[in-house]
Amino acid sequence: MVIWLVSYPKSGNTWVRSFLTNYFSGSSEFNFDQLDKIERFPTPELMDQLKINFHNLSEIVSNWIRMQEFINLKNDTTYLKTHNAMCTVNNHPFTNKENTAGFIYLVRDPRDVILSYSKHLNIDLNETFEIMNDSMSKEAFDRVGGETVEVILGSWSDHYKSWKNFNSAKGLIIKYEDLVLNPNVYLRKIIFYLNQLNGLIIDEEKITKSIENTNFLKMQKLEKKTGFKESTRGPFFRKGKVGDWKNELNDELKIKIEKAFFKEMKELNYL
Repeated sequence: MVIWLVSYPKSGNTWVRSFLTNYFSGSSEFNFDQLDKIERFPTPELMDQLKINFHNLSEIVSNWIRMQEFINLKNDTTYLKTHNAMCTVNNHPFTNKENTAGFIYLVRDPRDVILSYSKHLNIDLNETFEIMNDSMSKEAFDRVGGETVEVILGSWSDHYKSWKNFNSAKGLIIKYEDLVLNPNVYLRKIIFYLNQLNGLIIDEEKITKSIENTNFLKMQKLEKKTGFKESTRGPFFRKGKVGDWKNELNDELKIKIEKAFFKEMKELNYL
């Protein structure tokens, strides 16, 4: 069965993925190769294996479940990263209870997301807001050889609601801000959730070491030293701050974001 690590882009997915893969490996240090233990879904290699045309989003969508059924043939827990919304397109759900054991959903204040996402996309803040507020929004990620594969995002609020309302599997929703301000509590919470879900062994010493190995400054230094293949437009680990929007967002755009996402931001205590 699949356990998903999910977020809207630039919301802490890679950080938690790094923490988990370092914990799984038991290594005394972290390196980016460990991230291969939690692959991105859908993987281009899997689509090649199943003869799915990765140029055709409709074909990808119609094979979401087939790909997961193939992965689950090994009858073991598989951790997968995705930015895909928990959506249904032309009667094709992204996943279902037969293939999903659980999910960890990371959510971040959209006023901070927009700053990081605009840098990642190399576009201005207003254009980034249009993407974040677009219910038809998609994201393309690079495939080996320069090709890209698309996933469906929807708007920031669509994305959050889609996973929050997915009740076919037990999920855990974690705020990025909580991770930054109290990683010892909230990264432990993830391990304890996985212990309850699939019996992952709790090792307090390993938890502490993995938190230390994957703190933001260490990740930032590692990227500068070795590079990071998932960084395509400048540094991936840019700032990672909480509340940076207070210094960088103009009032007009701040009001737009708060108006567009008011209900969800209020629910999450961002407002």
